[in-house]
Amino acid sequence: MTRKSAIAVIGDLHYEPEQHDLYCRARQQILQHSPDAILQLGDEGGYSHCGTWRSFMEGLDFLDNFDLPFHTLIGNHDLEGCDYATDAQAVAAWCQAFERAQPYYSVDLGAAVGICLSTTRFRSNPGCRHEVYLDDVQVGWLRATLAQNRSRPTFVFSHAPVLGSGLRVLQSLHLKCPNAWINHTDRPERFIGLVRENPQIKLWFSAHNHLGHCYGDSTSRVGGCTFVHTGVIGDASRDGCRQSRLVEFDEGEFVLATIDHITGQRTDNVRHDYATGRDERLCEPLIEQECQHFAPPACPAGPGRLELGSSVFALHREMLVEFDAALQAPLGVVIDRLADQRPRVRDGRLELVDLQGTVRVLKPNPLGRYYQVFEPNSSLEQRLSA
Repeated sequence: MTRKSAIAVIGDLHYEPEQHDLYCRARQQILQHSPDAILQLGDEGGYSHCGTWRSFMEGLDFLDNFDLPFHTLIGNHDLEGCDYATDAQAVAAWCQAFERAQPYYSVDLGAAVGICLSTTRFRSNPGCRHEVYLDDVQVGWLRATLAQNRSRPTFVFSHAPVLGSGLRVLQSLHLKCPNAWINHTDRPERFIGLVRENPQIKLWFSAHNHLGHCYGDSTSRVGGCTFVHTGVIGDASRDGCRQSRLVEFDEGEFVLATIDHITGQRTDNVRHDYATGRDERLCEPLIEQECQHFAPPACPAGPGRLELGSSVFALHREMLVEFDAALQAPLGVVIDRLADQRPRVRDGRLELVDLQGTVRVLKPNPLGRYYQVFEPNSSLEQRLSA
């Protein structure tokens, strides 16, 4: 039998020197499964020195010591370092460190094409600095690359997930910033459209949430693509899990698995057959426990839901959450701490009514939506605000 190709996918690295032994153990656990290549999803440096030349060198050293081909990309924290005055300088330094002509590229993975996408904007983001942003040149390159590879299974790698993918995002953190999705405030629906237009995209990996793989929505399926959240290997975990992904694949199928860095065990998650489109779930998600940073609810359904234009609203944990009606995906948080107010839609307006009957009208932001930017970029005059 011909051996399948295999790649290991590592989420946010956030390497800290004091955790060196922990990272080395995780590397050995991954190598036990004989991957052909390593894919890493950005955020190289620890929080003490993210986005510095030192963080790039530490990430490079960790990946280089696999003694395997490796590929990485730029996450939001990779552009925040004080070593550089502009985003262009930070991107150029990253490219120099990892010997890339540009921060996005395709790679030959044998039985599949890999596409690595990078954020290129931090200081110049008009909303939250940490929004993962692909500029129009990169999006155009992505479209062209997909068009050139329609006959080959394609795996895409990005730091943040895609709006409409169904993957878990964090209401209390990334949805509030907002930086939950790729290009969260700039036509984020484009990417799920690309997936639907390109059925050769079989897997799309993202990280960003620092959560494990036990949740039912740590993988999802839209059209012909399986979307996959990838956890962390270090102490940056938000729920105590430390996990990476393993994919074994050939021209006809893939098997997606989890490598647990606490137990060292491998658990097979999903087998997918390209010809039939059949997904076989190989394990059941564990009963989840709420962590400090919680997920939004499902998009409300039914005739009684609170709806205005292309938006749907739900009250969850005293936050008014906005959803895209067509994609049934959460867009952001409109208002926080609504214990003594209730939302309503009346005469084409979104309103809040308090216990005394006082009405406050909420105005749409420049995008025509209602969610706020809770962490605006204070260095720019241009901001999104409700």
